[in-house]
Formats: sequence, structure tokens, C-alpha cells
Amino acid sequence: MFYDANAIANFFLDLAKSEGKPLDQMQLQKLVYYANGWHLAIKGKRLINEQVEAWRYGPVIPSLRESFRDYGDQPIDAPASYLLPTRRGMISFEEIEEVVPTIEQGNPSDLEFVKSLLERVWQVYGNYTGIQLSNMTHEAGSPWDHVYRKYDGNIPKGTDIPEQEIRDYFVGLASQKAVSA
Repeated sequence: MFYDANAIANFFLDLAKSEGKPLDQMQLQKLVYYANGWHLAIKGKRLINEQVEAWRYGPVIPSLRESFRDYGDQPIDAPASYLLPTRRGMISFEEIEEVVPTIEQGNPSDLEFVKSLLERVWQVYGNYTGIQLSNMTHEAGSPWDHVYRKYDGNIPKGTDIPEQEIRDYFVGLASQKAVSA
């Protein structure tokens, strides 16, 4: 079972808030990307419920872009949320509920592992700026770089970064870290 990408983002926003650190949209995109990549490397399957796309300036999770687009490059001060009807058919304003996605709404058997993974991603990557994280995702040989080069920098809208490529890249990172440790 996959997690809502916005629930993962909200977890990072809570961690940042607890430490008094602002997070902008770029940082949040990249933190969720890294969490998904490490989950792919460790568990062999995606963490989030959607594909990561290759955009001109790096990997993007489209639902996060939509949820936080109004912030631009400013710090995000509220979690992602959805408006959902409480019943079917014709509804009135009173029959709409705001839902804030959380990881607790995901797979309960995997929850402790996911919390540990997200906390570790935060420890490793949480002090980087959005630009620094973006530069890391653009490194030569990265999954985004492969897509960028494949299209000579003119990536068509909606182009996914292949899941297997993300997995292989993070498995490689894990091997490098094990050798250098």
C-alpha cells in the first residue's frame, strides 16, 4: 500500500515545525523524493501513491506542486489538505469536510518503519536548502539527469522518472555509503 504524497509532506512539515525550521516547496519536494527513493531501495516498492515526474528543474511530485503552489518560494505555514463531501449526490457547504492527510491513514503494519525512514531522511537531508537539495538531485548519473539527457533538456510535460531507475540509483548510494563507512 502506498502513502499519500501529501501525508509524507505533512510529516516533514511537522518535523520542521517542531524544530522551528521553515520549509519551502522545493525543500519539501526533494525531501519526499528522497524518502520515496530510499523506500524503493530498501523495500523495493514506492512509498508514495504517484510517480515522480522529471520537470525542467528537477524531480517533482505533481500533487505536492498543486498543494503548495501558492507558497512559491516562501516558507509553508500550513499542511496540505483536501475538501471532501461527507455524502454523495447534491451537497451543501455544511456537508464538506477538510481532511489533512497523515501517514497514520496509511498502512498500519508498515507505519513504524515509515516513521523511522522519514525521521532518518529528515536527519540526513533536513538541514539542506532547497537549492542544495535540487543540486543533489541534478548530479550527473542521477535519475533526473538520465531523463534530462535523454530529451536533451527538453523534457516533455508529464514525463515520469522510471521507478526502477530511482531504485537502482538509491541502491547504488547505499552501496557507496557502506563502502565509505
